[in-house]
Amino acid sequence: MTTTHPQSRKPTGVRRTEIADAAMRVIAAQGARHFTARALAQEVGITDGAVFRHFASMEEVVGAVVERIETVLFSAPPPAHADPIERLGAFFRARVAALVAHPHLARLLFSDSLAQLGGPEQARRIEALKARTRSFLFACLTEARAKGLLAAAVGPQEGAVIVQGAVFVLGHGGGSEKDTKAVWKALEQLLRGAGASNSDRRRTR
Repeated sequence: MTTTHPQSRKPTGVRRTEIADAAMRVIAAQGARHFTARALAQEVGITDGAVFRHFASMEEVVGAVVERIETVLFSAPPPAHADPIERLGAFFRARVAALVAHPHLARLLFSDSLAQLGGPEQARRIEALKARTRSFLFACLTEARAKGLLAAAVGPQEGAVIVQGAVFVLGHGGGSEKDTKAVWKALEQLLRGAGASNSDRRRTR
């Protein structure tokens, strides 16, 4: 039997974040069935009752998890490079780093556990976060196509799927910074294709 050793009292904001992160780990690793106040308390190192000093219910904890996911994924402002593919590269590196730093997050995004625990409202919020990412990727690649920077064989929709898939694989697998740079280099070559040389020729004229 695991013995919980209560930690010293921390500010509510700090403790709420700790509990939300613990909930993320418990749900991703053990599934919705094992999402209990006791499991959270043991993960954080507090008493069962302390969970409810910071949250009114377990449903509220689930809402905090979704908020935490949004903070991790979108707290930084979007990249602002003039070249949309450079902008995409900055996003790619930052998003992989965020997922590597929070290894359970990728699993949660592509499971139905949060929807089971939080109901339709949380399911809609998670889907909105995914849609926000897809929209950014598609917008960058659509702009790249309009500027003649995107390879003729790659459409914005296909390119967005490829980039998002690479982010998930690296983030979920704990890709190193070296791996991330190498994968992006290959992706950039694929995305730019002949468009890279055409663009370079236009700049040198």
